[in-house]
Amino acid sequence: MVIKFGNPDLLKILSQTLLNDGVVIIPSDTLYGFSCIQGRGEHRIEEIKGRGEGKHFLKLALKEQLPMLTPELPDSKLLSYWPGPLTLILKGINNPTEGIRVPDNRFIQELLTEIGRPIISTSVNCSGQSPITSIEEIIREFEDKVDLIVDAGQLPKSLPSTIIDISAGTPRLIREGQLKVEL
Repeated sequence: MVIKFGNPDLLKILSQTLLNDGVVIIPSDTLYGFSCIQGRGEHRIEEIKGRGEGKHFLKLALKEQLPMLTPELPDSKLLSYWPGPLTLILKGINNPTEGIRVPDNRFIQELLTEIGRPIISTSVNCSGQSPITSIEEIIREFEDKVDLIVDAGQLPKSLPSTIIDISAGTPRLIREGQLKVEL
C-alpha cells in the first residue's frame, strides 16, 4: 500500500502498521528507509535487502528513548550533533553495540513519540547497491514486498548519515556522510 505524505491519517496508519510487526518505507532527514520495530520485521528487511544475518541495523530514537538501547551515554561532544544526520555506535543493551541516530525530522519524531519506542532503519536498496532515491523506483521495486510506503515525493539530494564508533571510548570514523565532523 502506498500512502501520500499529506494524508491526515498517515501517522495513525503508519503507527498501527509498525506496532503490528509491519515493514514500511518512510522518508527521513537523509534518505528513504526501510523501517520496523525490532523483531519479526527485522528478518523481513534482511530478506528484502538480501542482507546476511548478524549485521545490526541502525536504530532511530528520541533522546528520551536512548536508555532502551544503550546502558550509558558517553561524555562526548558528538552528542551535541543530535538531532541530526549522525549515527553513533554505542555500547548496546541487547547487542554488544548499537548504531543509533536521533533524527532531525519532525515527522519521524512524531512517529517515535506515537509508538513509544525506537525503530529500525536502513536505506532502501539491495545489499551492496546504492540507496534508491526515486520514490517511483522505490514503489515499483518494493511495493509488493513491504506493508506500507509513505510517498513524500522526491527528497532533496542528501548523503546518508555520518557514522562514528565511540563504543570503545576513542571516536573512530566509519563512514563520512552528510555531516562533516572533526574528531
